[in-house]
Amino acid sequence: MGFGEATHGTKEFFNLKAKFFKYLVKNQGVKNFAIEASYGNCIAIDNYIHGEDGDSRVLLSDIGFWTWNCKEVLNLIEWMKAYNIDKNTNDQLSFIGFDSMDCTIAAKIIYDYINNSSIQNKEEYLKIIGMYIKAQNIKSVDKKGLKSHLAVMTDLRTIINNNAVDSSDFYVRTQEAITQYIEFSLNHNQTTRDTQMAENVNKLLTSAGTESKVFLWAHNLHVNKDKMEPNIPSMGHHLKEKYGNQYYSVAFDFATGKFKAFDISKNRLTTIVIDNVMKNTSSEIFDKSTFDTYLLDFKTAIKASVLDDYLNSKVIHQGIGSTYNPKMVVEEKLINSFDAIIFVKNTTESTLLNSQK
Repeated sequence: MGFGEATHGTKEFFNLKAKFFKYLVKNQGVKNFAIEASYGNCIAIDNYIHGEDGDSRVLLSDIGFWTWNCKEVLNLIEWMKAYNIDKNTNDQLSFIGFDSMDCTIAAKIIYDYINNSSIQNKEEYLKIIGMYIKAQNIKSVDKKGLKSHLAVMTDLRTIINNNAVDSSDFYVRTQEAITQYIEFSLNHNQTTRDTQMAENVNKLLTSAGTESKVFLWAHNLHVNKDKMEPNIPSMGHHLKEKYGNQYYSVAFDFATGKFKAFDISKNRLTTIVIDNVMKNTSSEIFDKSTFDTYLLDFKTAIKASVLDDYLNSKVIHQGIGSTYNPKMVVEEKLINSFDAIIFVKNTTESTLLNSQK
């Protein structure tokens, strides 16, 4: 299931998603939690909820996205750790990143692995991998260099695959995170990113087993089962094509309130306040309900002709991400993009941790 969000900084969206995840864990056998964050950056959190010691606040900060560095996600991580304590290994929850926008931690892990191995020509591999451990080094690599690095990493992938127990081997997956990052750097666009995210979800499901289920935590645009734009298939679109009705996509929307975002006009992270519902949008329509918070399942809703007509018509809704611009809207047929929507009339901002308060 894909659970979206209309902004990356809304308390109610995060708390509601956590509530749904807990319900699905307890009642539907969901064990895999996957979030819009890079694979390597989530390994330490996964280890933590499986019993390793650590400071969960530090681990969450290391995930690299300010969006998740908040009390709401921290509370969920602590709940997952507590849930796992008395469970057998096969019944424990996992915390996995499926994005490809950073590989620094993955590079450090693979560097140590290669350095302690007897792989031939390992100095060549170490020299290249070492560049990806620090973000400032990566920025200095030009396109020609990236192509050269990709070729070497492709060779290394073959070697690690040959030494692995199976395709879900920890070092296979971690090394793939570096390869994906280089591929994304060469083709820095949403098409590449969402394709990679869908591939990573597929790998997660394959390694977890045929009966496995995964809870996806991401922005509305990524869980969208149609396309972000006519020529940009979303992660959800790829998953819908592969899994059909087994993939269920839930969007979030709101009318007014507060949320955290990077304000482009002020060039800083701040609390955004929207006092009036945006005119001529789905938010304006859904705000007319007498419920303050509700879920609208589209399969049920279209039994009413007026909702059938509306959901099958192109409408505008808010598409705010980690940045804010009043013009950030999406136009689409909601029924083509999602299976349901959760609407919150008035929102409050997420509670950021550390210096980001």
